[in-house]
Amino acid sequence: MDRLTLEELWRRKKSQTIRLMEVADLTRQILIAAERRDQISVTMLLSMREDPIKRTVEIETAVREYVARLPREDAIRATELLKGEPPAVPDEIALYEQVGQYRRLLESTLEMDKRLSIRMGGERSFYRMFRPDASKS
Repeated sequence: MDRLTLEELWRRKKSQTIRLMEVADLTRQILIAAERRDQISVTMLLSMREDPIKRTVEIETAVREYVARLPREDAIRATELLKGEPPAVPDEIALYEQVGQYRRLLESTLEMDKRLSIRMGGERSFYRMFRPDASKS
């Protein structure tokens, strides 16, 4: 895969990471508001979180479409890198690191979201009703 393709993938994942940082920050603020039992702030922050979530998903879709248009071998390698496979050549390092940063941020954001959902929803929480194994950790 050429350097330009790797740079384009890196740029897209970086943009997605920035959007996810917004989601993580808003999720953190929602948790704090929920602990204060400030329902107005919770509602407002939940509403504010919708746009960066939507944009994160849109970027993911665009990345998948971009990869699908690559030559077969490049698409296979890009998919491997986007799933966290280690770099095979130095040009892949930046993308590998960006994917790792995104993945770690996603995991911590999902953990905050799970705590928030369980705190606010109790037994009716998404994680208790539809993902019972996820609510035990």
